[in-house]
Amino acid sequence: MELQRKQSKQEDEQMCDLPEPIIHKILFLLNTKDAARTSVLSKTWQRAWTSFPRISFEELDFKAGDIEQPNYYPKTNKAIKMKKESFMAYIDKNLQSFLEHNSNVEEFTLNLTYHDKEFVLPRVVKWLTFATERKVKVLSLCLSIVDFIDEHKLLGKQVYYSLPQVVLEAKTISELQLSHCKLEPCNEFKFCHLKTLNLNDVHLDEQVILNLTLSCPLIEDFRLNNCQGFEHLNVSLPRLNLFHIVANTKVLRIEIDAPSLQTFHYWSRYSHGLENEHCDIYLEACKNLKRLYFHNIMAVDLLENISSKFPTLEVLKISEWKMTDIEISCQTLRVLTLENCRDLEVVEVDTPNLVSLHCRMNKLPFYSFDAPSLQEVELKFYLRSFSNLWFDDLKKLVGKFKNSEGLNLVIHSKCNGILLDGLNERVLSWLIDLTELRPTIAISSMSLSNLVERFLLDSHVETLSILSSSSKLLEVLNEKLINRIFKSRCLHDSLSGVKVENLDREEDLEFSKWIALSKSHETMDYKITSFKLEWM
Repeated sequence: MELQRKQSKQEDEQMCDLPEPIIHKILFLLNTKDAARTSVLSKTWQRAWTSFPRISFEELDFKAGDIEQPNYYPKTNKAIKMKKESFMAYIDKNLQSFLEHNSNVEEFTLNLTYHDKEFVLPRVVKWLTFATERKVKVLSLCLSIVDFIDEHKLLGKQVYYSLPQVVLEAKTISELQLSHCKLEPCNEFKFCHLKTLNLNDVHLDEQVILNLTLSCPLIEDFRLNNCQGFEHLNVSLPRLNLFHIVANTKVLRIEIDAPSLQTFHYWSRYSHGLENEHCDIYLEACKNLKRLYFHNIMAVDLLENISSKFPTLEVLKISEWKMTDIEISCQTLRVLTLENCRDLEVVEVDTPNLVSLHCRMNKLPFYSFDAPSLQEVELKFYLRSFSNLWFDDLKKLVGKFKNSEGLNLVIHSKCNGILLDGLNERVLSWLIDLTELRPTIAISSMSLSNLVERFLLDSHVETLSILSSSSKLLEVLNEKLINRIFKSRCLHDSLSGVKVENLDREEDLEFSKWIALSKSHETMDYKITSFKLEWM
């Protein structure tokens, strides 16, 4: 016992005397509240905390993110107000500690929710002044400011606030993330070292965007998420590598002049009739583009002559495409994804170097399909009421895959799921008998072992049956299910138990369909293992 105490004391001393760079690495793994608590461990940890170059004040970490409401009890509103005031006092105290040690700050994060504009903005300016005077490089600012309209300050509306001048003049910032503020044409931006700009729910017009791009020529990563105030977007940045826009208002035209651009992502959340969904997108000046992502748009000419427009394009992902037909002819394309394109009737694919295909649709609109180098396939369909013709089209499509014998099949509906090692025409023909169960089917080239984990992450079935001609594979899957998956970080909170069971529920009319599918493979020397899964 005495030996254990001595050993524990020795370990504590070693922990307290760690070099400051190592302590900083540990602090990077903690939130601000927990990192601050380490300062009581020893003088070494206290010095390390006060010299720590990253400061993050997240109100939600302190459970102070609620807002006072008229329908709350007075006691509840008082408690909410006290938590918010306590949190701001905590910020003042910690910044004073840093101020006394004259430390520089590399990263500064401030996240406040639902605060009185008149009360909090002066304090925010003071905190941001502290950060900019200490040559902050990475600044993340998210403020939900409320303009209260009653004397009791219980009724109010969220407003956009003007970004403080002290931030606009911060020349050392290389990465800037802003939320819920407004940028104005009169603003003079001095971000001469800015490389990453992430704007979330920010109000800015076309002139502001022009001023930003002219003042910040070093931007490499530019993201606009749910921003408002513009219908036309013109961006010219020589070093821009990634441009990402999520639009929840109408955008009529986007023109990007960026010779270094490699990734373009456009996601439209705006939908008020087909005419309003149309957006003219011009990317012809981006000759080094490698990745294109589009969601919920009408862009008639976007993919015409795609090989000549984008001679280095490798990845194309299209979801909720608002056109009835599409032709994809690209010599360099390696990855193609089509998701939830309900309007598509005709798809022509001519991609000699395509390696990976991902398709999630109920239709099979492939009029022509030429992809001789295809190696990885993932098809997902939600079966409802389909004809024999649909399954004939599926057989033809699968038959065009070079390694079709290496495909695996997943079928699940409600509580039951089957994973089949291998795929053949007999199985595809049998699927039509399952349409009354309204199942989901997936055809994938992923190994069955990895497919089990993917399947469980997507679907909480009660019974999972695995059919394979390899007894060794079933042993691996058994071990993976009961040990590795059960203990994995993704599933341990929801999956409470796994056990092997026999398929003997023929009295269940729905389950009898799954039994029939399993037994139909017994003559093919398939072995069946079923798992009963218990979820929290």
